[in-house]
Amino acid sequence: MSLKEDCAALESLPLKLIIVAVVASLSIVPASEALDNLRTNDFFNRVELQLDCIVTAAKLLAVGGPGGARTIALDFAGEGSVAFQRLTIGDVSGGANMSSVLVWFANGAVMIKSCFDPAVWMRTKDGHGLVLESPRADLRLSAHIDGSTEYILLEVV
Repeated sequence: MSLKEDCAALESLPLKLIIVAVVASLSIVPASEALDNLRTNDFFNRVELQLDCIVTAAKLLAVGGPGGARTIALDFAGEGSVAFQRLTIGDVSGGANMSSVLVWFANGAVMIKSCFDPAVWMRTKDGHGLVLESPRADLRLSAHIDGSTEYILLEVV
């Protein structure tokens, strides 16, 4: 059929275009939500990978003994709906989190990784845990011994 013989085709064309526009506009919201979920999942995966990196470095330094050091570049910046609030590594001697790395998010959630097998005490020079509120930092870990107590010294460089 050609357009000259079927005038009804021209009359139904605007209706078809409106239907296509409505269907396309209805799919924008689910697509943007799916993209936001994808960004959030990517952010959580990156955070978990960096926590694993910190824990693994602390374990390797503890097994290697005093004198070893590692520097880790941390980047907790995210573009999704969940945002980084702060990072806490270690605690005072005997503290509940002396062998743990914790990330707090703006929505109140917490992600925790711990150094066991062997248990590793992580602390700053003053004997407390390190708290970072910046999403980007370079973290230096070094193994030290104080008497009979081995610990991992945490410093922001």
